[in-house]
Amino acid sequence: MTQRLREDTVRDLAIRYGVAANAVTFATNGVEAGRIAEAIGRPVAVKLVADNVVHKSKAGGVLLGVAPEETRRRTEELLEAQRAMGATVRGVTVEAMVDAGLEAVVGGLDAPGFGPVVMFGHGGVDIEILDDVVFALAPIDAAEARRIVSNTRLGRVIEKRFPQRLDDILEMLIAVGGPSGLLLNEDITEVDFNPVVITFDRIVAVDARATALDVTECHVRPVPDPSASYETLRPAIYPRSVAIIGASADEQKMGFRAVRSLVDFGYTGQILPISSKNTSIYGVPTLPDIDALPENIDRAVLALPAAAVPDTLRALAARGTRTAHILTADTPPFNDILNASDLRVLGPNCIGHYTPYERMTMIGTDASGTTEGHLAVVSQSGTYAGDILRRGTELGLQFSFVSSVGNCDDVSPSELLAFCEADPRTHAAAFYLEDDRWAGEFFRLAKTMTKPVILFKGGRTVAGGAAAASHTGALASDPQLLEDAARQAGVLLVDDLDQLLDVLTALQFVPALDGDNLALVGSGGGVAVVGSDRADRWNLQMAPFAESTRTRLASFDAPGTSLSNPIDIPIWSLFDETGSFTGSIVSAVAADASINAICAFLDLGTVFDMQAVEPGNKLVRSLTEDLVSADRGGVPLALVLRSGFDQNQDELVRQLRPVAAAAGVALFDSVDRAIDALGGVRWLTRHAKNPGGDLR
Repeated sequence: MTQRLREDTVRDLAIRYGVAANAVTFATNGVEAGRIAEAIGRPVAVKLVADNVVHKSKAGGVLLGVAPEETRRRTEELLEAQRAMGATVRGVTVEAMVDAGLEAVVGGLDAPGFGPVVMFGHGGVDIEILDDVVFALAPIDAAEARRIVSNTRLGRVIEKRFPQRLDDILEMLIAVGGPSGLLLNEDITEVDFNPVVITFDRIVAVDARATALDVTECHVRPVPDPSASYETLRPAIYPRSVAIIGASADEQKMGFRAVRSLVDFGYTGQILPISSKNTSIYGVPTLPDIDALPENIDRAVLALPAAAVPDTLRALAARGTRTAHILTADTPPFNDILNASDLRVLGPNCIGHYTPYERMTMIGTDASGTTEGHLAVVSQSGTYAGDILRRGTELGLQFSFVSSVGNCDDVSPSELLAFCEADPRTHAAAFYLEDDRWAGEFFRLAKTMTKPVILFKGGRTVAGGAAAASHTGALASDPQLLEDAARQAGVLLVDDLDQLLDVLTALQFVPALDGDNLALVGSGGGVAVVGSDRADRWNLQMAPFAESTRTRLASFDAPGTSLSNPIDIPIWSLFDETGSFTGSIVSAVAADASINAICAFLDLGTVFDMQAVEPGNKLVRSLTEDLVSADRGGVPLALVLRSGFDQNQDELVRQLRPVAAAAGVALFDSVDRAIDALGGVRWLTRHAKNPGGDLR
């Protein structure tokens, strides 16, 4: 249960923490208000204090510029009118008027899942309409406070008009959300200073509201330690022994498929099916019960009726089993068992786990790649986990592991993120998550990581879920809280599964992108124009070529050709009877010292407008092989083969994907998707180079 604090109490608390707040006095009636105004000796602001009125200005509960001699009468009129409208009136606050200026909001919120967050932006009565606020996870320091201010339109106005007040604003933000600030050190769930009036001479909060919890809770949950998480979860991610609880000889049951997939995929460890009915399953000898298991096995897979799960976990814990993965959904609670043992559980309600290192998979073995890689994916959705593995294998992605983790009733996404940071086999980590229970610890940990983190988030329209007891709380129920927390932490937030796979594809070949200058080379002016627009979204620039580059490209000039950046060369000007020119063009561009990455595209439909199927296929292969084998001097290259979607062209793209991969080139279906992927890598690299910096 939350309790609204009286405004004078909030002001006193704020002043104690160093917030520049206007002094205010509480009065229960007009007579008291009049005496206070006469003592101030100049015009005052009178503001309603009522339990059921949050936004006083909109409710007609604020009087401004009231002369001391008018204060008693006007206060009594205000209170009478508010009671008539149903307000639960407690009184008013009286304070000296403040000169007009820019109006900001400084707020704080203990948001469900996220923990304490700080907000700054354009304040006043129209704060929601102006939509100019930025959130950040607390605690913040001066550098983070400056980033928050600079990432609002109001902040940029202040930097230009009142630069001498910037330090005051930063101090106020730190007083609210710094390590020693009131949000982290008081029993506050929401606090709002709105407006904070900013003038040439000073800043001052002239309105304040806050709510407090009856019971003190830990504001910031500790983030998992990567080395400890690695030791704890290594038996689950890379197990050397696997028990299948609920193993079955019925080929339609999960307990059979769990055994078969391990055998067929060539699992390198010990397989231990548990069955009281069968002496062997799929050629693997069984054990009669859990008591017959060796002690301290790495991983148990539970394919059981939900009601049987708690007792099974208890028996596994007694054998010293290190980890369990529960495939079953709707299981009874089992926290008491985990609290009494060292057993750790993934799930419930998931489809399993994949790793090429130990040769285990959650899907069909024919659809599972066997190449050991360095991309990790954790998904609360079993469907998305399967999609990522199937599609990723088709795209040539090479994973360290993909894990379906379902409800995460024990092992959290944050612990799995910590595991990825410590795992030498993982170089980048991607997550699909559906709720915000661990958002605060997830993002606070991600901010400290050395590896790229990508997040595809379901349920973004309800991020935060805070009660609207303040402007800060109302705005925190918007997806912006999630988006700002991800941006602050350097987590790349993607919109869909395709973008997730595209970024992983780029990262596999381009682990980092150290510069903003992109060259676009291809056959199609319209595609190049739109590609340039797409690059601009990611702050990628189509840098002009150096004179020496223009000289190297001059030999490829032909009617209909543009050799500036972006380059537009018709398909028929990319080859002659001697062969393809695509490699020479790419090499010429890559030699330009200003170019940090190249996106090249070929329009296959145009080829087959000119050529029959067989000669067309041969030409596309020639153009592609020449292009991807070009000497680039280490400059990253993304290739786009734009299929016309007929069967032949799609199959040709499929066949050329491994050709590009073998040359270290990522292959995409469209220029938009290729540039989004390169832009994502560049965004992640900027964060790695400048943690907490300006990421907009």
